[in-house]
Amino acid sequence: MNLNTFADKKYIYRYLSKNNHINGIFHISHGMAEHIGRYNWLINKLNEDGYHVIAIDHRGHGNRVEDNLKGYFADKDGWDYVVSDLVDIIEDSSSEFPNLKQYLIGHSMGSWIALGAMQKGIDIDCCILSGSSKISKNLITLQRIIVTFLITFFGKKSIGYLLDRVILGEYNKSFSPNRTPKDWISSDKQSVDEYINDPLCGYPVTNGLWNDLLSGFLRVFDKRNYKISKNIPILIISGSHDPVGDNTKGTKKLYKFLSTIFDNIEIELINNARHEVFNEINKENNYNKLLNFIEKT
Repeated sequence: MNLNTFADKKYIYRYLSKNNHINGIFHISHGMAEHIGRYNWLINKLNEDGYHVIAIDHRGHGNRVEDNLKGYFADKDGWDYVVSDLVDIIEDSSSEFPNLKQYLIGHSMGSWIALGAMQKGIDIDCCILSGSSKISKNLITLQRIIVTFLITFFGKKSIGYLLDRVILGEYNKSFSPNRTPKDWISSDKQSVDEYINDPLCGYPVTNGLWNDLLSGFLRVFDKRNYKISKNIPILIISGSHDPVGDNTKGTKKLYKFLSTIFDNIEIELINNARHEVFNEINKENNYNKLLNFIEKT
């Protein structure tokens, strides 16, 4: 599906820098149960530093919700659709701006979608993965058994309350006593409150999306599926207290896995940061690490 159709353009967000010299274009692949508006601070910083930003709300997220069903990709082949959406955005951008470098940022769920796009052989100059992890095959298998059971009895569009509680509900325990149910998002209280008060953030997604994501895991964690240059620079950036990265354990496993595929890969573990490193108290420092990395490429 090509996104250059009238119906889909409203889901594409173009934040063009007003600088005289443009350094490149960033594409942002956002996480689960959020939207591109969550990245306003990062987008503004990139624009100030001479980078265009072109991004999209993933299916079932942000303003891209059909039939009031948030957190749902598609009736069939949901993973393929969200990956293809991202590929289309990058390919269209490369055609429109052939002389500019193309950079990709993927956060959390969006980091795995970004890896799915890389498996398609997209032409990018650098990839940044934040809040990411390598999930064990045994855990994926167990979670797929659970979600298959739930879909069999309740359908793909049923809300995944059980998986939300079993998986995401565990994340906050490390930060007890909890101020909010989403303390694991960031140590910046204002950022957490903005997330909680945003009706387009933090909702439980459907069992169908969980099924699509788990299917996607099996693909992105199989090195045989990568049909792309091994020379693409990759930065993995994660908080040392990010439960999605299993407090660096899963993040380090991701680094080890991708190091078997790519030659130019670095990892930055941000001390005391939680899940959203670009919405953290020390976000300026984390942004500078991103900028320093791409300036080396």
